[in-house]
Amino acid sequence: MRKLVLNDIIKMRRQLYLELAKSYLRGDLKKILPKLPKILLPEGSHDKIRLFYEREVLKEKIKFPLGLDYLKVKEFDLYELVDFLDEIISGESELIEKSKFVDVIEKICSECPGGRFYVTDLCRNCIAHSCKNVCPKNAISIIDGRAVIDCSKSVSCGMCANVCPYHAIIKLERPCERTCYPHGLHPLDEGGMSIEYTECVACGACYIACPFGAIETPSQMLQVLHKLNSKDNLIAIYAPAAVAQFGRKISFAQFREGLKKIGFSEVFEVAIGADMVAEEEAKHLLEHGGLMLTSCCPAFVQFIKNKFPKLSDRISPVPSPMVMLAQKLRNDFPEHKIVFIGPCIAKKKEAQEVGIPDYVITFEEIAAMLDAFGVELLSLKGDEPKEATPYGWNFAHSGGVTEAVRYYVRKLAGDKAADELVLASANGLSECAKLLTQIESDKLKVDVLEGMGCDGGCIAGPGILVDPAVSRANLKKMLVKKQA
Repeated sequence: MRKLVLNDIIKMRRQLYLELAKSYLRGDLKKILPKLPKILLPEGSHDKIRLFYEREVLKEKIKFPLGLDYLKVKEFDLYELVDFLDEIISGESELIEKSKFVDVIEKICSECPGGRFYVTDLCRNCIAHSCKNVCPKNAISIIDGRAVIDCSKSVSCGMCANVCPYHAIIKLERPCERTCYPHGLHPLDEGGMSIEYTECVACGACYIACPFGAIETPSQMLQVLHKLNSKDNLIAIYAPAAVAQFGRKISFAQFREGLKKIGFSEVFEVAIGADMVAEEEAKHLLEHGGLMLTSCCPAFVQFIKNKFPKLSDRISPVPSPMVMLAQKLRNDFPEHKIVFIGPCIAKKKEAQEVGIPDYVITFEEIAAMLDAFGVELLSLKGDEPKEATPYGWNFAHSGGVTEAVRYYVRKLAGDKAADELVLASANGLSECAKLLTQIESDKLKVDVLEGMGCDGGCIAGPGILVDPAVSRANLKKMLVKKQA
């Protein structure tokens, strides 16, 4: 399970969301927008050269919270976007992104020297010089008492690193490329990286990993704010991963009331949809038997289609909890728009492909909206959600889906049928690939394979507010309380 480090990229992104939300509600976004880099990075915050660079970076990053197609607007200055703001915020502009949910900002991508081997200060200038002798291209020389690799000759075979007794030679990899298990990122000839969208599953691993913030995701936050401010009928549905996202002492009752205070007509927990999915999948399993691959994680589903197409027909025909609940609510509230709130980028892609819900925003974005409206969750009371079972809530963590399916099989067919089920869960795309490979080669026999694109499940998604370990601990406490 990944560790969330509250680094400067995350801090700046959250400040940017907040300032955009506040300025929109004040009615001065058009005036503020061109000045945002100077507002968020005032004089004295960095040395002059660094300050200039950071402001230029921010100018490009601002285009993503506006929800824009970066390919269309990358040559625009911020003041040029002001004339389009009304159409952008209302969701009617042709500049809005509609298909790419992660993108690389070429001007920021720092051309990390990926794939090369380097000699570190651990080199002891030993007498053996095994690294030099083993190199098939004579790319290593001894200069000033240490080994040096000539990258123009090196073929990055790694033989030198393998024979160094001090492990003084390392391979420097691009963080984004290293974490992209589907191999959807590719280096450009002129440097930097590009995304191959036929391979990308929108899991957000590269978005998390890039230490320069060069990979971003377009937001629908301002479009949702506009709907709320216009008093349109909006329903909020929030993912089970919301547990502890807004503070350990903040209850779902307080969060629900906070959402209603900023203008949502109705609020529902997606854990209700999770229960609906688990029950339908239990019925499907009992009726059809054989292998079933879960459908709740859109990154996992897309990964199967891309890398294991022979297993595509084993994907559960039941929609994800988000879609299942949204479909029900569309029937119950036909005049309302539906907004999903969660930790996920892949859900943006899923919603666009399925056509429901209408908007997808992250926990980071809703936190900025609540702050912009001046809502203090701790001061609220509200009513606790009561409809979902603990098994529905546990979809937030890896392994929760399979346990929910077993629970409903037990309800529908008894203890024997439930106990005989062979279940497996894959935590992160690397583990998904390992188990899918074993299944495809008949080395692993299971009834249900649950796949999660994020290591740790949804509580470790790219749009979270708190460390997944905190969410996991609070989720366990909540489940014990609900089961009591």
